[in-house]
Amino acid sequence: MRISSLFSKRGLQLAALASGLGAAAPAMAAQNTADPFYTFSNTVQEWAAGPLGVGLAVTMLLVGAGIGVAKNSPLPALSGVAGAAFLHWGPTVITTMMGAGAVI
Repeated sequence: MRISSLFSKRGLQLAALASGLGAAAPAMAAQNTADPFYTFSNTVQEWAAGPLGVGLAVTMLLVGAGIGVAKNSPLPALSGVAGAAFLHWGPTVITTMMGAGAVI
């Protein structure tokens, strides 16, 4: 086996990529509980995940369905479903992407 075939351009690129990924330490966001924004963020997340968020999501769904029936169109009902879904799952998605422990 020839040495030149072992060190092909593609092989060198893959080796460089693997060593770069292995050498880089992931940056973790620190969780600072004394920060006023942290307290505000937790309060908003609790509201969205608690009875207030569920009530608003159900209200969005019902209002969208009512307007859809009145206009004889499914689009308002779908926007109510989309708004309710965003209110229910949005804070979890945002927290997972941007919150503490996310790899930057």
